[in-house]
Amino acid sequence: MKDQVVDIRDIFKARQTVSRNLKPTQLLRYESLSRLIGADIYIKHENHNPTASQKIRGAVNLAWELRRNGVTRIVTAANGASGLALACAARLFNMSALVVVPEKSPLSLTQPIQDQGAEVRASGIDFPESLRIARRMEENGDYYFVHPANEMQFIHGCATAALEMIEELPEADVAIGSVGMGGCIASTLAASSVLNPKLKVIGVQAESAPAAYLSWKTGALQRQESRTFSQELGMSKAFETPFSLYADSLADFVLLPEHRLYEGVALAAHHTRQMVDAAGGAPIMAAYLLRQKLRSKTVVLFMSSGVATADELEEAYTLSAFRSGKPEEL
Repeated sequence: MKDQVVDIRDIFKARQTVSRNLKPTQLLRYESLSRLIGADIYIKHENHNPTASQKIRGAVNLAWELRRNGVTRIVTAANGASGLALACAARLFNMSALVVVPEKSPLSLTQPIQDQGAEVRASGIDFPESLRIARRMEENGDYYFVHPANEMQFIHGCATAALEMIEELPEADVAIGSVGMGGCIASTLAASSVLNPKLKVIGVQAESAPAAYLSWKTGALQRQESRTFSQELGMSKAFETPFSLYADSLADFVLLPEHRLYEGVALAAHHTRQMVDAAGGAPIMAAYLLRQKLRSKTVVLFMSSGVATADELEEAYTLSAFRSGKPEEL
């Protein structure tokens, strides 16, 4: 599949908007992780953003552009951090937001969105159906529909994280990020392809929700049932716009079984003292599994999300990796 072209000027323009509203996130080196993996390990702490995810960058850039063009009411669908990010950005720019979520969504998803002043409507048996319902609301003329993955201005905003990383650590050899909807990993590629073409970008996804991996592997958009516990990684399809950016550009793609996702959460707590979800911890686990290939390299792990549920943390923190700081050898 032919890559979609991103103009680097759009990313620098997005940084002007993002930097007016958000502070840069920390890029920290971790000695204990560096010893464990045998590489120089840095973490880009996107979990330190408001809403605890990288997606707030994209939401701020997108909402600002929509507001400038007269949009005052937006609707989207979400089963994770994108809904909260868009609700927060809408509030920032005095816009009304409606977020459609699957009918059995937990309070841990819906309450933070409502706390940002957005309306939450539980409709649809799963995320794809909620997405279709949200899109129909635009067709009725009530709202401007914001797709949670296929918005280039969202990707431009998310790319400001990679821009910060490349400027602060230009010697980085490898970057690893989680793939759910794909916008964050696509944004890293969008920035690095121009500013550091030698940077190898690696994606990591749940083995129980491998649609993006299968799409990358086959070169065509794929659907696959999601059975993972992770809200952020639990996509049953790959999305067109992010896929057009990572289809031919990822250096590698790692699939993690469920127990390895939990171990990633545990490792994040042990080594960085950060409370993150599976998407936030997965790059650590992927780096450990790739440690032979990463030896002596400078590696940046994007801790892109910290929206863990209580059940997720409880399961992860019972594992031996939480205390020992080392995954089980199978």
